[in-house]
Amino acid sequence: MLQDLDSLAARIGQMVQFTRQLQNERAALQARLKSMEQERDALRDQLQRREADYVSVSENMAAHEAQVRTLQAEAGAAQASLQNEAAHYKAEYQTAQQRLAASQADTSRLRLVANKAKEQIDSILVRLPGAPQE
Repeated sequence: MLQDLDSLAARIGQMVQFTRQLQNERAALQARLKSMEQERDALRDQLQRREADYVSVSENMAAHEAQVRTLQAEAGAAQASLQNEAAHYKAEYQTAQQRLAASQADTSRLRLVANKAKEQIDSILVRLPGAPQE
């Protein structure tokens, strides 16, 4: 009977030792689980921050693209306006050049006519009675 008691005591000792080992493993697993939960929470927070950053960057990019399109439209309109204005001034310049050429031609003709008239007047004056003889 003592042997049975010794055997039972040994078995109880083994059970106590096994129970302690299981408790230690359980505590280690709980600590590991808590650590993993903290890591998961940290990763979730990081993911949320990155998603918020992504949304912010996407919104900024969309706003910048809209600004670029607006500026391109304004630049195109300004360029078209400047081209129209340049064409207008070029036409005015060409008209002024043509008027200048016509005016210069008229001036040359008027000089010729004036010189001819002067010569004719001088010729008439020379033939008048009492005109000084040269």
